[in-house]
Amino acid sequence: MSFPVAGLIHEYAPRHIAFEFAPAAHKNVVIFIGGLMDGLLTVPYLQRLAEELAKINYSLVQIEFSSSHIGWGTGSLNRDSTEISQLVTYLKSEKGGKRSTIGLMGHSTGCQNTTHYFTRQERDDPAKYSAVDFGILQAPASDRASATMMMSKEELEESLVIANDLIAQGRSDEIMPHKFIKRFFNVPINAYRWNSLMAVRGDDDFFSPDLEDADFATTFGKFDRPFLVLYSGSDEYVPKWLDKEALLDRWAKVASVNWSQYSTVVEGASHNIGEGSTNNAQKNAVDTVIKFIQSI
Repeated sequence: MSFPVAGLIHEYAPRHIAFEFAPAAHKNVVIFIGGLMDGLLTVPYLQRLAEELAKINYSLVQIEFSSSHIGWGTGSLNRDSTEISQLVTYLKSEKGGKRSTIGLMGHSTGCQNTTHYFTRQERDDPAKYSAVDFGILQAPASDRASATMMMSKEELEESLVIANDLIAQGRSDEIMPHKFIKRFFNVPINAYRWNSLMAVRGDDDFFSPDLEDADFATTFGKFDRPFLVLYSGSDEYVPKWLDKEALLDRWAKVASVNWSQYSTVVEGASHNIGEGSTNNAQKNAVDTVIKFIQSI
């Protein structure tokens, strides 16, 4: 964004903040979770989304957590979910405005965060999980498939051998060799997170098209609240050979009854529905989010 954005900053936990777009303080909230390299205001459609949500009495709150910007390379979905839970708990509290309905909306790897929160996060510990009411996945692209566009098959296989060796030696926090990480966003990435993102059925591998329907049943089939999937039709991080509509159909067939009928491929949308998107892609995506929320 190249213009000032009004809103409120919340410190939801020590040294952790979230930004609530103006107009603020609605009792209902959508928590926005960005992807790899994202931080506050880096996703271009958020101002439009906030304005449309306000019309139905929802606030948009973007979380800034330990994995924001370059922090994801040494993090995990488990850590992210715990910090998301801290924000949810804060928003439900008197200090956070005693919000009522709260949903999660993930973009890119934020879709993994949203899926993990609903289907993987430990729920018995109130410090790690606070209930939410719905989920939205925007651009649920496979990081593993994206990596095949950035490096050769041989490089990827070699990198996984090194990552697995480090993990086996109890050195999962050790940073991967630069010759690999310079090909994938060029930030410090430890052996654990590299394996999580790049290995078949790694901890981050929820959306890869070569997974089995049984794998998708453990994610899309396990949502216990309504959820919407918006796949970007012109996603530059998705291999061109991928049939997006067919993949969405596979997910829908194994999904729980909570799959939204509004789930769709957003025609002309780039990964973050910003530069390179058609003129109406942002509007169509945001309008679909609003219709979904109103249908719940």
